[in-house]
Amino acid sequence: MSLVNGDGIEKIEAAIARAEAETSTELVVAVVSRSGDYWQGPAAVAWLWTLAVACGLLYFFPALDPFIVVVLQLPVPAALFWVIRRPRLLRLLISRAAAAENVERRAFSLFSERGLYETRDRSGMLILVSELEHRVVILGDRGIHEHVGAEGWRAHVDHILASIRRGDAAGGIVEVIERLGALHAERMPVRADDTNELANAVIRD
Repeated sequence: MSLVNGDGIEKIEAAIARAEAETSTELVVAVVSRSGDYWQGPAAVAWLWTLAVACGLLYFFPALDPFIVVVLQLPVPAALFWVIRRPRLLRLLISRAAAAENVERRAFSLFSERGLYETRDRSGMLILVSELEHRVVILGDRGIHEHVGAEGWRAHVDHILASIRRGDAAGGIVEVIERLGALHAERMPVRADDTNELANAVIRD
């Protein structure tokens, strides 16, 4: 089940619109199901379990034809692979380092793909929530980063993560948008000729 659904998406998009009405910030929010494929762990576990079961059958039933055992085992790895790739189980096989690397890579990819580095005032900002990994990345272009700083981004990431843990991911994202909007309204107020350079719709996959 997605961390952010219908009403939550509408609230986030409304918060984006409010923030951009008062600042020169161009904000994009993405809520993606996962940032990596992570097939290696499930594949290894599936084949190891299959091998263990086959060895067990041959050990306890030595009269069985090995060829028959192999044929009977063919559907097992595929079934196990499918089961293990369910989010709750797959999350247990993902290392913290792999999760962090993949989510950061996805964030930088989206930042580039969506043209967040091309805004007039270098004021593009991305909030990425990756659901499988339960990780959040916030990226700001040069015009924003100099006002927030690394510690500021960390505090906002932690706030969204805390909101996810209490079951209100959308609320946490909205609160961070409002906080950043208030900061940017003071230091990067909207220009008279400002235009909405990037769509406000939440990116989903």
